[in-house]
Amino acid sequence: MGRLRNSLAIFCLSLLSSSAQVNVLTANGGNDRTNANLQEAQLSPASVSSSGFGRTTAYAVDGQVYAQPLYVSGLQIPGLGARNVLFIATMHNSVYACDADSIATGNVLWRVNLGASVPSATLFGQFGDIGGEVGILGTPAIDLSRGVIYVVSDNLQNGAPVFHLHALDLTTGAETLGGPVPVSAKVSGSGSGGSGGAVPFDAVQHIQRPGLLLANGAVYVSFGSHGDQSPYHGWMMSYEAGNLAHLLGVYMSTPNGDGGSFWQSGRGPAADDQGNIYTITGNGDNDGVSNFGQSFLRLGGAAPVRTASFTPSNWQAMSNADADIAAGPALISGTHLVVGADKAGALYLLDGDAMSRPGTPNAVQIMTVSPGPIFNLAVWSRPGNSLVYVQGSGDALKSYAVSASGLSSSPVSNAPLPCQYGRIGMTLSANGTVEGSGILWEITGNYNDTDASGTLHAYDASDLASELWNSGMNPADDMGPLVKFAAPTVANGRVFVPTLNNTVIAYGLISSTGNFPDQPAIGMVADSAGYSSGTVSPGELVSIFGSGLGPATPAGMQLSASGTVATNVGKTQVLFDGIPAPMVWASAGQVNAIVPFGVSAQTTQLQVQFEGQTSDMFSVPVAPTAPGVFSIDGSGTGQAIALNQDGTTNSDAQPAAAGSVLTFYATGVGELSPAGVDGVVVTADNLPVPVSPVSVQIGGVDAPVLYSGGAPGIVEGVIQVNVRVPKGAVPGPAVPLVLRVGGRASQQWLTIAVQAASAQ
Repeated sequence: MGRLRNSLAIFCLSLLSSSAQVNVLTANGGNDRTNANLQEAQLSPASVSSSGFGRTTAYAVDGQVYAQPLYVSGLQIPGLGARNVLFIATMHNSVYACDADSIATGNVLWRVNLGASVPSATLFGQFGDIGGEVGILGTPAIDLSRGVIYVVSDNLQNGAPVFHLHALDLTTGAETLGGPVPVSAKVSGSGSGGSGGAVPFDAVQHIQRPGLLLANGAVYVSFGSHGDQSPYHGWMMSYEAGNLAHLLGVYMSTPNGDGGSFWQSGRGPAADDQGNIYTITGNGDNDGVSNFGQSFLRLGGAAPVRTASFTPSNWQAMSNADADIAAGPALISGTHLVVGADKAGALYLLDGDAMSRPGTPNAVQIMTVSPGPIFNLAVWSRPGNSLVYVQGSGDALKSYAVSASGLSSSPVSNAPLPCQYGRIGMTLSANGTVEGSGILWEITGNYNDTDASGTLHAYDASDLASELWNSGMNPADDMGPLVKFAAPTVANGRVFVPTLNNTVIAYGLISSTGNFPDQPAIGMVADSAGYSSGTVSPGELVSIFGSGLGPATPAGMQLSASGTVATNVGKTQVLFDGIPAPMVWASAGQVNAIVPFGVSAQTTQLQVQFEGQTSDMFSVPVAPTAPGVFSIDGSGTGQAIALNQDGTTNSDAQPAAAGSVLTFYATGVGELSPAGVDGVVVTADNLPVPVSPVSVQIGGVDAPVLYSGGAPGIVEGVIQVNVRVPKGAVPGPAVPLVLRVGGRASQQWLTIAVQAASAQ
């Protein structure tokens, strides 16, 4: 059994303490680009109303905000401690880190400016697609493992635009990882704007509109056109995430033609659990050989190359009519099904594994669902019964079901009134797959009138005929002029809306006195690793979601004078059947605590106390085990927190070799031997192990368990598991990892990276 060094134990404990937080780290909510947050327990159709929800904060910044705001929970800011942080990027080339829990006026934790922006007239002439200036247009991407936010700025240098890729430290804004680097590229071909058999990237003719993608150990940066003004192409450059000076590869959609831009209404390229990248191209040439305008593309590798594609049979007529594919791509989470929509009002459902084989049954389904253009969509991913939400120009908001047989032929639900404008933003928030917990948030309005306010709407996601609230109900909730295509960011009970008047507006739950609710209210309890809700087990690290649960400024774990984990943090306590629980985290919308080992009945009665106020009883079923494995981004899915045999962090850039030892971390394993003691930090001379049997599978293959039990320096209730990577596991950057304890399995869609045999 490997023993953890003190520094490593502290690092892992820090990750585990904050891992159960809600984060929005990239455009459209995640690399599946579903415009969804399925970890929202505070906001529901039952809690959002005209009397209990409204505008709370205006974050003033120095430019228009086209990029979607991003959100990190529990970030340790030097000198300030843990903060929930909202990251805002502006068209004036500034990045702000703001206190996401601020009320009335947004508190700026740090701000950096990345150089002179580019006057719009320099790029657009009389087109006027974007007014004023162009700076940071595409949504950045955050890498929690490296502690950075990747940003692309458009800078005016010597009278001409130059794009730069930056990696900024999340806690200070300082440049790191070799940034900034100028973005430039060249490909072989005879396409427009080229000469001598080569086509160079022209920063004057392109804008960086799609959100950045972080996958395969690389940062992918995509470019489109200025309103289809030739010459232009679709460009995608990839840079090594740990060293921006290393350009990994370039893909260009029309090297021997023109057009085919990557713009996607501002959405980022999608990536699946195997590292495949999905993107769509706009109007342009297509010969099915080298030019792929008007297409869905699947790309592979850190240096992207086309591996499959789908082009509609009427692509030429669509291109001529400017009816390009404008919405998407999005992935049904946990599958390779790709969703998109076009300006002719058609909805697409593709099998990503059969994109180049349109004759394959169910490979492609195209269905006209709106008389007007569709620019945006959202997906509520649910096993066997997902919902896709679309809003066509001049049409009503609708949802369609996705099952094994494809798209439903008619809407499952629709709003009663049409919306005049189609360039809208939308986000789906829900408590996992729980029916009745979903809200479809939509921003609508006249994007051509910068003096007119847009409207933020909240619809019951299961019944779009029920509008719960909108920002036009109360003049105090005015959101200001909208940014077309921009999705609201929903996190921890708040909704953040970017605007054209140099602000981000936040909305949240309010009491009848205009303040946040005072009495703690519990909405959901889930394990802090996999976010499985429904049961808890003795010693499990759990996350409790709700409102008024703890301090506005988050407080982290503390040790008592006896060296055990304290049961009171930030004036917050959690009681299980009246027994105070060891506290790991406390904030207004979420607290993390460890279920006492003495909890043994079939149900436990949970309460949260904050500043003398006590929540109502919340009943939670108890099971002998409820295992969950910790993920590195805190979402409960994707890359697990795991260490390779040489001590490096397992990732697609540092995969584990077959036959090597891998260590990962879990909770919910139930009773321990010797018997677990609440709040005790494990030491090397006292290593408790689970009473229930433990097994592991990697890529569906049994992995020998070398050790499962307490980890020195980490509180009892969280265990480390050492396994040998089986030689029969199929290698890849996202190989499924499943832990079973006492016959119960950990969450789905958790992965590790396994090295190919040829590289061993």
